[in-house]
Amino acid sequence: MLQRQSWLLAVLVFGLMMGPPLPRPLLADQTKGKIASVNPEKNQFVITENFKNWTFQLDRDGKVMLNGRESKLEDLQAGDEALVSFNRRGEQLLADLVRCMRK
Repeated sequence: MLQRQSWLLAVLVFGLMMGPPLPRPLLADQTKGKIASVNPEKNQFVITENFKNWTFQLDRDGKVMLNGRESKLEDLQAGDEALVSFNRRGEQLLADLVRCMRK
């Protein structure tokens, strides 16, 4: 009986290893930096983090918060501190939440 269970476990493990990859949960990535530029016409913005520029597309259902209040992408300005929650779709970065602070 024990030998049969071991054999079934080995087949199951092998099947999982050789089968298609299991879907990953859709967890958003986060990054923070300063707003470098905003292009409301293209629904895009760029943030700078440690000398690296990240270009984001605001998702269709994405939200923008400025100083704790719901806002619009065009209200953001270069130099605003930003925390961006995003997902990757191929090479594209889709922001679903942009939280900015302006002093």
